[in-house]
Amino acid sequence: MKLDEECKSCLYNSQMKKVERSCTDGAKLEEFRARVRELCADPPADYCAPLLMRDIDAAHRAVFGSGIDYSAEKRMFNSAVLAMEEELFSRICAAADPLAEAIKYAAAANYIDFAKLSDLGADSLETVRQAAMRTVPNSDTLALLKSRLSVASSLLYVHDNCGEVVFDKILIRVIKRLYPAVNVVSLVRGGEIINDATRVDAAFIGLGKYVRVEDSGEAIPGTYLKELPAHILSLFKESDVIISKGLGNLETLYGEGYDIFYIFMCKCEHIARRFSHALWSTAFVHEGGAK
Repeated sequence: MKLDEECKSCLYNSQMKKVERSCTDGAKLEEFRARVRELCADPPADYCAPLLMRDIDAAHRAVFGSGIDYSAEKRMFNSAVLAMEEELFSRICAAADPLAEAIKYAAAANYIDFAKLSDLGADSLETVRQAAMRTVPNSDTLALLKSRLSVASSLLYVHDNCGEVVFDKILIRVIKRLYPAVNVVSLVRGGEIINDATRVDAAFIGLGKYVRVEDSGEAIPGTYLKELPAHILSLFKESDVIISKGLGNLETLYGEGYDIFYIFMCKCEHIARRFSHALWSTAFVHEGGAK
């Protein structure tokens, strides 16, 4: 998906707020602000939001010597959701439709996004809970996913943010409980970028107990197919089922010809319009593919 004007403004505002809170060097802050303003004013015509975010992070590295640091936020959210994992997993498994229930929470958890919202705190988990309670997964998409999983042997799960990744872990556990023949590969980011999940985060939450963890090789808050290593790209071509989480993955994968189930929250006006959903509602959509 090509870069929308809303994306430029959103990324500029959210990342500047984050840096302004921690920066004590006024000259460097102004230099960073100027660089980000220039990046947002004139990005390449074929850009998408995740590529612009990579450039913003690179600008921070050039000015401050390191990327924008979200390590504290990542630890906080991963730890907070881990503390509720077993209770939530048990409650989901006891539901009338455990798969639908797990998808509700995974979709709602896409709210935990520091590219869009720079001031998230632990109380955001209550927002996630309320959004999950309002969510009703699309019945046709759910039926199709169940049908695919019933005959599948492989699932590629493309992750997004920290905190959210623990809800993904719960969904994966539910899938493996319901469809034990399915082998799952989890794809995380290849480097630190915003609050996106990496191999370090996957190890912290114990994801490897249930899946094989791979990384994209990219420090991009999305999955940019043109830069994926060959062995990762082959997962998209060979997996029986693909689940993609979040807007960054949607913006880099949608329309690229792959058969993918997308789970996300419509946090942007242009995304809400594109899928005919209300702003801040959750979405569960399927895109058929030819590859």
